[in-house]
Amino acid sequence: MLFGYCFIEVISLKQKYLFCCITICMIMFVIMDFGIYHVENITSSYFKFLAMTLLFLSANYYKKMILCYTIFCDFLLLFTSMYTLGIAFFIVVHLFYLCQMIPFFEYQKRQQQCMLLLLLFGILFSFLPLYTVAICYSITFLLHIIVAVTQKCSKMYITGLVLFVLCDCCTAISFLTFNTMVAKCIWILYLPSQILLTITKQHYFSTVLPLPQIKYPHLLRLQKKR
Repeated sequence: MLFGYCFIEVISLKQKYLFCCITICMIMFVIMDFGIYHVENITSSYFKFLAMTLLFLSANYYKKMILCYTIFCDFLLLFTSMYTLGIAFFIVVHLFYLCQMIPFFEYQKRQQQCMLLLLLFGILFSFLPLYTVAICYSITFLLHIIVAVTQKCSKMYITGLVLFVLCDCCTAISFLTFNTMVAKCIWILYLPSQILLTITKQHYFSTVLPLPQIKYPHLLRLQKKR
């Protein structure tokens, strides 16, 4: 209950309307995945992708950059069989989240430069075998979790990562065992994880010194004297 109250406090009025629509999309794809209701010529994948698109619209500038790659990965995994490319770009997504904890990355120009570099990085990774890419993804995700914990990120952010891990575990189990019931749980865990990671502000930017003070520490000493 307290977690729900904190969630409502974080988001703006515009985001609340968007999250209402996302909730409706989630209800629809859960109903369709579990066979409760069926719409002719429409699969649950459309509602899943629509939910991520709405989440993109609710995000700030930096999180929109991350969600660009996330939505691209979702499209590949939902509507195509290009799984290697999808997982390769999910590595890029986690690298973006790691970059948000670097002070100088707060500047928009550097974000755009990094976005292009990571795009090339993702394309190169996609040429590797699927299992190799999956191992690299696991290592990158583990690094993301370790950094998030050591940086003492908010509980909402950590909760998002935990849900993301559970989602990936379900994905691996369903892929290896073809268990359809486990596969139905993937997006039930995945969508809330993306919501929490999106609405949580960049932890590092709010705690570090401004860049000029890091580069020129004597400015900080002058401010303290004043």
